[in-house]
Amino acid sequence: MNTKKINHFFLKILVVLVLMLTSFVVLRHNASWYQDSIGEVTSVKQVSTKTLQDQYGNKVTQHHQKVSVKLLNTQNKGKTVSFINSYDDAKAITQPLNKHDQIFLAKSSKAWGLKNFKRDIFWIPILILVMGLLIISMGKAGSFMVLSLIINVILFIGTIYLNFVTKEANIFWLFILFSIIASMLTLIFVMGIKRRLTWTVLLTVVTSTTAAMLIGLLVFNITNEKGLHFELMSFITQLPQPMFLSMTLVGVLGAVMDEATDMIATLFSLEREHPEIGIKELLITGRHVGQEIFGALSNTLFLIFIAEQIPMAILYLRNGNNWGFTYTMNLSLGMVQTLISAIGIVLTVPAGIFWVWILHKWRQRKMEANI
Repeated sequence: MNTKKINHFFLKILVVLVLMLTSFVVLRHNASWYQDSIGEVTSVKQVSTKTLQDQYGNKVTQHHQKVSVKLLNTQNKGKTVSFINSYDDAKAITQPLNKHDQIFLAKSSKAWGLKNFKRDIFWIPILILVMGLLIISMGKAGSFMVLSLIINVILFIGTIYLNFVTKEANIFWLFILFSIIASMLTLIFVMGIKRRLTWTVLLTVVTSTTAAMLIGLLVFNITNEKGLHFELMSFITQLPQPMFLSMTLVGVLGAVMDEATDMIATLFSLEREHPEIGIKELLITGRHVGQEIFGALSNTLFLIFIAEQIPMAILYLRNGNNWGFTYTMNLSLGMVQTLISAIGIVLTVPAGIFWVWILHKWRQRKMEANI
């Protein structure tokens, strides 16, 4: 029996590896699927290297490459073009090209140039590996988790598309609808549609997320959004306030769902193991579990936010800007999002305890009625 299980396990691993290899080969030769020009680097020659220094003492080494690229699609398929690729040691915006790299090309009135890297060759096989290992290790639950992830991605793309085609729509309301549907489908796929745990978590998530967002909106209205520089949001092509609220809503939703699932699953497990437990003991346990999760989750959110902002903050500081200006330009909006998420995390504890209490009472009355 054990031998069969081991053989079955290795067979699943083999299937995942074969799928990864197949996807790599297909994506390596799928240039015809794209309308944009794609080419493969056939040769790279280092032309020059020089060190630049600005007035703040920052030094950067800049490199120039002469690159030959063979076009793989469009009407220019088979044609070889050359251009100069420039990059620096930081590789933050510009990157070096290597032989056999596949890249998207852009043609100006004068010459060809690098537009972007073709990265699906690598990230799709890695995605197959991650999902495959998830399904193998978690079985049916892993399959439902992957399915819910795919559905959420489709919902997210659909929400963005709907905002794009309905120009008068407020993106914040679209993301409210997205958040409700995504939360419901995620919990149903992961926990099951008929379980009391699923609906308790969903009610907790909706309650605490709504309360956190309403508190944030209330504070914004009282302060007239003083100190919030929405105009500093990058690449915004529509009203920045609804976009900021949408970003905040999704962030709060993720944090709240994480905490609510852990806390309420613990309470339901305790109730299942000790059917005679009273509501008072459940409430005390829920408070302790929520308190333990709150600190770790809040710090995790803060560290994720800080990690995301480190590069730009260092760039601003190294170019002669003080801490106040750097905070305003890079950190202020993110800190507000983190604070609203922290409020949601705090509110999840009483909201979860409230719904556990309500549904516990309802369950007791139903059992008494059946007796």
